[in-house]
This record gives sequence, C-alpha cells and structure tokens, in this order.
Amino acid sequence: MNKRPPKNGEIRQKIQNTLLVDGNALFKSGYFGAKGEYNYKGEHIGGIYQFLTMVRKLLTENMYHKVYVFWDGNFSGKLRYEIYSPYKSSRGKDYLNGTQPIDEDELRERRVVMQYLEELFIRQLKHEVVESDDFIAYYCLNKKQNEKITICTNDTDMAQLISEDVRIYFLRLKNYVDNVNFSSYFCYHLENAALVKSMVGDNSDSIKGIKSLGEDTLVKHFPELKERKVSLTQIIERAKEIQKERAEQKKKPLAVLDNIINRVTDSVLGDKIYEINYKLVDLKNPFMTKDSERELELLIEGDLDPNGRSIKNVLSYMEKDGLRKLIGETRYENYLIPFKELITRETKTI
Repeated sequence: MNKRPPKNGEIRQKIQNTLLVDGNALFKSGYFGAKGEYNYKGEHIGGIYQFLTMVRKLLTENMYHKVYVFWDGNFSGKLRYEIYSPYKSSRGKDYLNGTQPIDEDELRERRVVMQYLEELFIRQLKHEVVESDDFIAYYCLNKKQNEKITICTNDTDMAQLISEDVRIYFLRLKNYVDNVNFSSYFCYHLENAALVKSMVGDNSDSIKGIKSLGEDTLVKHFPELKERKVSLTQIIERAKEIQKERAEQKKKPLAVLDNIINRVTDSVLGDKIYEINYKLVDLKNPFMTKDSERELELLIEGDLDPNGRSIKNVLSYMEKDGLRKLIGETRYENYLIPFKELITRETKTI
C-alpha cells in the first residue's frame, strides 16, 4: 500500500529554524543608537529597549524554534592576538589584557539585557577568550541537516557563512542577505569573502591589508571576483599578466598591482600577510578551545530549566526599568507575544 504524500504542515515541522545573535554587535547598535533614552531614575535604558525590540522584530518576521545570543568575553580575541599582536588595537592598548576602562552604564545595561534573556528562554553563551563570531561560525559549521539559520550581526566577516541554509540580517542594512541576493549588497562573489578580507584587511579589527588596496580597487582589476570563486594564486598570476601587458603597451606599471605581487603592506606580518590574514578572517576554521566547544554543545543539546523563569518577572523588570514609556501604552500588552510563542516552543519538549 502506497503511503500518502506528507502534507505541507508536516514538512514544515521537520525544519528547525534557529536564530543566532551577535550579542555585542546588537547591544552596541542599540546602546549608541538610543543614547538619549533614560528612565525616571536617570538610568540609561535605550540599549535594553533596542536589543529586545530587534529580537522581537526578528521573532515576528519568522518562527524560530531556538534563539541563541553569543557574547564576547573579557579577553575575547586573545587567540588571534597570539598570532597577530595588533589585533583589535584600535579599541585601546589595554583591550586584551582586561584593563581597558569600562563604561559602567554600558556594563550595567548589558547585565540587565542578559537577565531579560534568561527569563525569556533565550540561550546565551560567553567565554573568556572565544569571540561571538567564532561561536556563531562553529554553530553553522555543525548545524543539523534540517536546520535553517538566521544570523543577526553587523560583522561583514560573517558573510562567509551564508549558504542555502544560512542567511544574515545585517543591522546596518536593515535587511536579510542570503545566497540569492548577496551580489546586491557585496561587490564580490560569496565564495571570495575570506579571500577579499585577507587581501584588503579589516579596519574594525585593526588587520592591515595590502598597501593602497581596497575592495573596489581589487574588484576593478579582477572582475572575476564577482563572477566565481578565485584563488590567491590566480589573483597574483593575473596581476603579473596585467603588468606585462602594460609594459608591452609602454604603459607605467600599476603600483597597487606590484603591491599585490610583492606583498607590500604596512602590517607587521611582512611577506606572511596573506597566510596569516587568511587565518585571522577565515570563519570556516573558527578560533575555538576544547572547553568552549563542550560548552556550546551542552547549550545546544540541553533543555532550559523553567524553574524561576517567568513572563511575570519580565513584566516586573520592564516596569522597574521604565520600558513602558518607550514601548507605548497601546503596544505594551502585546509586546511580549512573540517571546511567549518562543517560550512555548522551548518548553513543550521539557
């Protein structure tokens, strides 16, 4: 006897939708984007409101079975710093030794956000030396076969993780980027994301690239970067061909192409720039420790203990923190509905 074909609803049940949030990126975006929002006690609350509201927006736009927020630890970046000492030096010379001055308002507000997330059954992880994007990368590389992932971040490095099953909501773009519309937002092919970063560097992480080379210049001289996956060897060989053609036409060589060929950079890495830079930016090989892998696996496989967690607690926090005025009276009663739906999905298996 032939089995009936599965109904649409049954097919959808097999797919697990997961939301991975770059906690530091989202918090910073909200904290500085709503810098003037304070409660009646004079405490800044813009970061709390913006963080929760963005997660709420994402929950409203898609049904997620689980939500994870990953935070940078006190010494996150240390693993990269050990192979490239200027890493994240733009954040201050004391960033990686834990003595950088701390904004007390920001620290307090971040703790409050984490408290809200605990009550809302949102899974969180923070590790002393592992960065949030490495956790996200590791998760994506080890995702379940039936899992669809959305990443929320501002970090364009994570574009490397986009695939048929992984998309990114970029906070600055205010839009989802996937393997179909990637070329509408980036000037290179998806498969070349790590290569481009390794050549041009990353100012946000103080990673120096080839001297005088930016993304637009790179793609201008090597348009194949927009069309298909390209290797570093192919880029260098093509640069040599272009210089040879210019010499035959009695044109001056292009300095930037000589820089690519000869690895000319202001970086401390010298002629090792390509190899080390690629290792720094390659999220297909995230910087993880054995204990961080175990912690993540336990977080993924474990159930969240419902004891002590409550929507009533969240409402109490919201009143205490003065969020009602930001949410508005007309939306206040319905504000937590998307979170309640997530809690139902998280707790139904317990």
